[in-house]
Amino acid sequence: MKFERIKPGMVLYDVHSHRMGNTTMRTMGCWEVHVVSVDAEKRTARVHWNVKFNPEETYHEFQLKRLRERKPKMVRTAMGGSRLARRGEELP
Repeated sequence: MKFERIKPGMVLYDVHSHRMGNTTMRTMGCWEVHVVSVDAEKRTARVHWNVKFNPEETYHEFQLKRLRERKPKMVRTAMGGSRLARRGEELP
């Protein structure tokens, strides 16, 4: 996501791989990131990703570039994890 397109009030999505508990198995996770304010001069933004429990954080441009504008489609795997849907894949 380009920094210039980010506006206060947007909801972006952080998608990355993480471990499933205390195992070596991995799964993809998707979290909502709410943009509170944008500082164009410093190229940073104040965001929070768990409204109830986490305080606002300052994300720099390189962190904001990793976020996605649309929520990706996820597919459940046989072992209980999830992965990103492939292009053209039908979802139930």
